[in-house]
Amino acid sequence: MDAGSGHGERDITRTGGQPADQLARLLDRAENGEQAAMHLAGVHAALMHYCGLQSCRHTKSPPRPMERRTYRHSFLLPDGGVRVLWELEHDTDADGVLRRWVFTDRGDLAVAEWEADAAFGPFAPAPAPLEEPAGFGTAEAAAMLLPEQDGCRRAYTEKGSPEHARRLLRRAANDNAPGPEVHLRLRSSVAHTIGIVTRRSAVVRGRLVSWSLYEHAFLLPDGTEVSLWEIDHTRTPSGDPVCEVYLSRDAALDTAVRRIEAG
Repeated sequence: MDAGSGHGERDITRTGGQPADQLARLLDRAENGEQAAMHLAGVHAALMHYCGLQSCRHTKSPPRPMERRTYRHSFLLPDGGVRVLWELEHDTDADGVLRRWVFTDRGDLAVAEWEADAAFGPFAPAPAPLEEPAGFGTAEAAAMLLPEQDGCRRAYTEKGSPEHARRLLRRAANDNAPGPEVHLRLRSSVAHTIGIVTRRSAVVRGRLVSWSLYEHAFLLPDGTEVSLWEIDHTRTPSGDPVCEVYLSRDAALDTAVRRIEAG
């Protein structure tokens, strides 16, 4: 790896540009990029790339602030398949240096996340594996994270979607939950699907707090998709679970990490 590879830099651009360039930069900044490259034949010819934050964890507590983030990179291949890579970024080693690793196997990623999260304390749980709806494989699940294309890329398996949307929005406890205009739009939805994105736990002010992030994707009659992002958490005075709903995944994760988990 060369000196300009981005090791230790915190401001990394993970979107835009050509997919081959994004792949090259990903491998260049990763500690194990050269090894991972041997398993990525054909990905350099990808037609499209999308990167999204999959999960994250941070603390401001002693002995020092620490952070761990996992990014999911989806590459659309010329044959219509999707190749998924995971980028793990953390500064939880004893020296506090920011390091990045790339993984082609989700099991290897889970082990690496667990090792990185151990620095947050003995309460840090093993990451829960992402659940996939029946009949989905890695490629299909990854395609759900690609920018919207003409036509439907999801398997919509649930019916009664207008009622599901109504109940979801009704139980949202946050003041900035989607309003009546979103409810009105979803009244015409013809199908939906629900998927878990991630779940985490942390000790906040001496009490175990857990949260889960779900995506509720709705299919409208004209073929467009609308997603609502649900955070279920126990960061309440009584410890009872509560539901919050957001229009974007970034807003939901920001709530989970900065307000619920960080305390």
